Amino acid sequence: MNKPDFNFGDLVRVAGYHPRIFEVDGRRIEHWQYSDEEWTDIVYELYDVATSDWIEASEEDLTLVAEADQAEEYLAVNPAPVEPSLTIDISKFFGGVTNMAKQERKPTARELSAKEAEERRKARKEREAEINNLLDIARWNRKMLEKTNDEAYGDRLFAVEAELKKLVENE
Repeated sequence: MNKPDFNFGDLVRVAGYHPRIFEVDGRRIEHWQYSDEEWTDIVYELYDVATSDWIEASEEDLTLVAEADQAEEYLAVNPAPVEPSLTIDISKFFGGVTNMAKQERKPTARELSAKEAEERRKARKEREAEINNLLDIARWNRKMLEKTNDEAYGDRLFAVEAELKKLVENE
């Protein structure tokens, strides 16, 4: 079996990713067996020390930069390079999160339906209150007409009943 060339915490460069520096985070040993051949591969799990991007690489693609016990010192003296092309500003593509936050959220169909139902319920309550008020006025005018026989109460009663009729017919 192959002995691993790199240990956890070692700093390495990966072929095809120059000048980025990666730290060894883990490894797995893959043993392959076929009827006529057999081999073992060690696959390293790495993360970019500058961007935290995660990749896997074979042992033959790695070059040691600094061993784990010297990694912090190496990075202090040689900060990991960050290429501008590696960083993506999503706001350039989607108008930015701040612009999205400023836009008012569109209500869902359920919210619209609930709002309409609430408005209908409120209108029904207002109409009910108006009818009850007119009925109270009509009742009072009827009592006063019976007590006093004054035509003014009769005229008011007639006007209130006409208003009630309009309200009921306009349902």
